Amino acid sequence: MIDRSMSRKTFGKRLCEHGGCQEMIADSRADLECARLLTLSCAAAIDNLGPNKARDQISLIKYAVPELAFRIIDRSVQVHGGAGVCQDFPLARALAGMRTLRIADGPDAVHKRTVARMEVKKALKASKSRL
Repeated sequence: MIDRSMSRKTFGKRLCEHGGCQEMIADSRADLECARLLTLSCAAAIDNLGPNKARDQISLIKYAVPELAFRIIDRSVQVHGGAGVCQDFPLARALAGMRTLRIADGPDAVHKRTVARMEVKKALKASKSRL
């Protein structure tokens, strides 16, 4: 994305010099870091607690990381313009692949409900211990 934004010009300026493109680069960097940290946190929970007790974190990354990756790829397609959807770049294929992954690993709604149930359970347990 950055390479393309540095090589492409619009309105006499490199694309990376436009505020909108800079926001896409910053948002993509933040999404990438979030995905990385969620994955590392989940891996640590699995290592330390086992997969059963890390189920909420597993469900969290199953819907959050593909969504974050999808957003990064979508922004990259935007920066590439028409080239982002042609066969010269792998972005269109990556975008379709990410959408398929979000379906293949179970619908996002199922994973979100699992996370929500686990959070409510933790909150109920915490509120009972305070009484």
